[in-house]
Amino acid sequence: MVRPSQLLLFASLAASVGAQANAAPGTDVNLYDVGGSTIYGRRGPAYPNGEVGVGFGHAFCNAGTVHVPWVTSPTTSGQMTDEHFKIAFLLARESNGRMVQVSKRDSFVKHSRVTYNLGSSQCGTCQNGAGSQFWIGCYDAYSTGFNGDRFNLGPSSEIDPWLGTFNPVGSYFDRGDPAVGGLQANDGTQSLTQSQVAAFDAVKNRVTVAEADLVQSGLFYGQVHLVCEREPLANRGNNLRSARLGFTYGGSWLVSDQGNQRQGTVLNQWTGARVELGGNGTDDGRFAVGVRVTGPVGGVYRYEYAVHNIDNHRGGASFRIPLTAPITVQNVGFRDIDTNPLNDWTFSNSPTELVWTAAANNALDWNTIYNFYFESTTAPGAGGALLDQARIGGGALNVAVPTDVPGGVTVATARTIGSSCGTCKTSFYEHFTNAAAIDLAGRSMTLSLQNGSYRVGNGTSSFRTPAGTNLNLGDDAQVLVNLPFALPYPGGFSTGFLRICSNGFLSPAGDNGTLYIPLPQLLLAQQPRWAAAWHDYAPQLGGSVLYEATPSLVTVTWLNVANSSGVPGTSTFQVQFEPNGTVHVIWQSLSTAGNGYLVGWSPGANALDPGNTNLSAALSTGFTLCSSVPPRIALSASARPLLGTTIQRTTSSIAAGTPFGVLVTSLQEQTPALDLSQYGMTGCFAYTNGGVTELWVPGGATSVSLPLAIPSSMSFMGVEVVMQSFSQVPVLTPLGLIASNGVGLILGPL
Repeated sequence: MVRPSQLLLFASLAASVGAQANAAPGTDVNLYDVGGSTIYGRRGPAYPNGEVGVGFGHAFCNAGTVHVPWVTSPTTSGQMTDEHFKIAFLLARESNGRMVQVSKRDSFVKHSRVTYNLGSSQCGTCQNGAGSQFWIGCYDAYSTGFNGDRFNLGPSSEIDPWLGTFNPVGSYFDRGDPAVGGLQANDGTQSLTQSQVAAFDAVKNRVTVAEADLVQSGLFYGQVHLVCEREPLANRGNNLRSARLGFTYGGSWLVSDQGNQRQGTVLNQWTGARVELGGNGTDDGRFAVGVRVTGPVGGVYRYEYAVHNIDNHRGGASFRIPLTAPITVQNVGFRDIDTNPLNDWTFSNSPTELVWTAAANNALDWNTIYNFYFESTTAPGAGGALLDQARIGGGALNVAVPTDVPGGVTVATARTIGSSCGTCKTSFYEHFTNAAAIDLAGRSMTLSLQNGSYRVGNGTSSFRTPAGTNLNLGDDAQVLVNLPFALPYPGGFSTGFLRICSNGFLSPAGDNGTLYIPLPQLLLAQQPRWAAAWHDYAPQLGGSVLYEATPSLVTVTWLNVANSSGVPGTSTFQVQFEPNGTVHVIWQSLSTAGNGYLVGWSPGANALDPGNTNLSAALSTGFTLCSSVPPRIALSASARPLLGTTIQRTTSSIAAGTPFGVLVTSLQEQTPALDLSQYGMTGCFAYTNGGVTELWVPGGATSVSLPLAIPSSMSFMGVEVVMQSFSQVPVLTPLGLIASNGVGLILGPL
């Protein structure tokens, strides 16, 4: 029920676009240093017609409020994971008034597959956390050699830079180089070997640049871009950094660090340029457009544009400059990052716009800069450019970016501001990547089923003398046992059986297999599972797994169970199930040898990752899970706000049972955004300043649209409108109210 106080809060927020799919509030990684440049060698024809391999190091820290998941990969079995940072590199040159990319498309991306927490940093005090995480306040520093290790360099095309994701199955690492055949090339296990890498020449896969580009005079800049999965768009401004480099040749190439570091796109280093960003709402990433207009010389202005695809996964298929009137242009040009003239973008000039259109298979993809230029007698003015998306996907068909254009023209734009808010966990786990780190021996845990979800805390039951049937489980084995009662578990489900795996986990539904490697992503992705102490056990080498069932209690005991492969040490722990759904886990002893451990619960079915939980600390105070995660509302505009049109402001992902919400529309953005945690809306921000509040009633629908009629009068050109929705979802914030992202509109005729 919505209380009057909540309505008052809606009104107070008014006085004071869709949510990013995988954003985890509080995630913020800061790349704060670039340096340690190195020349790896050269290849090809004699100087200056060959290619050079370049590298540079970087340092970054966790500036957020949450530990960032980071799982070492490959695992001991070679099975790859996707819980790590990806680091892209780019080399640019400023010369003759133009900023161009000189590194080639085959400059591969670093997969940072080893977890380090080197200590406190400029992000703050390094806070200890569980393994497989980048801890709050800690830093990592990567040498050039570490960044240039080809065992961990893969193509940028295999990464979604917007979501930060990578599919190991069928990837370059999976196939190897040269590629293996058959199932081995698509099993998610790394086929690229150190011996294959050792056979590479000194340049292959590293930051590759033609000597012909290095011998030209100019200022060179190396850029590093850290891609962090789940990082909200609002926190990505500190993920790119560039530094000036110097190159000299005296029989061999030398490179030196010359400082002059700048945050953000390398276009920020371009002397005299205006640089602006635009993105496709919360559906895809950003383009940066830099422009430098010089002249007039003899009445002619020179327009130079550089467009950097920062993290837009769909890519750019055209670069369009709207015009208010026909203009004459001359000396039109285009530059990409290859030497193939057959795939150059083509140019056309109409009375309403200048257009460069991509050739097939030459979209402007992420970590790439293309250049567009021309001369005109028309003086510049404020306006905007449009980039049509190259591939099918969510969001608008094009991205608008403010920039200077001939004659000046206001381009209607719609942009996303910040992120929606609200968190609720259906799963929990603690992943101990090293068996020596397990600290739960002598502890116990109880999962009490309350209103369809678990309340997790310190154990309320004691270890029972092991008894019952020896299940005679072997290495990586499981058995199906019948229960004497219907066991309820979260989500309103119940089961009459258990699947018991020798490797320390139990499942109430479908088959989760018998994998001995404890992986959080499998816990979340597969069938429901209790991971009592997921580890590599071999009961046939010692100990036993016992099953005892009575009408009032079911007990499963791993009694002195041996580690697999003859690794010394045994473990004893017990799981108890009560008819009301309560589950007790009691750990008497846990081996500190062998592979890692995973402890927790998940309903599976690709549950959202809650991040690692330090159970030793968390069990004392306890925590409550959700039976399911209600959606977080998202706000979007149906189209660019052209004068004389009507657009829809759509609030989507509305939770079932939501009685109503409000849409706040303002003529001013709240800068900086107002943190609503002080009102009990943890992780939420207000993006509007003043404005009008409109009520919306979903009536059971998952989305609601409110029209916005935009006057046709030119007096409204350039007017800014900022909007945000609010609704009630009690479990997502302490107050029970949540906020959408904001949407900012600039009204225009084009």
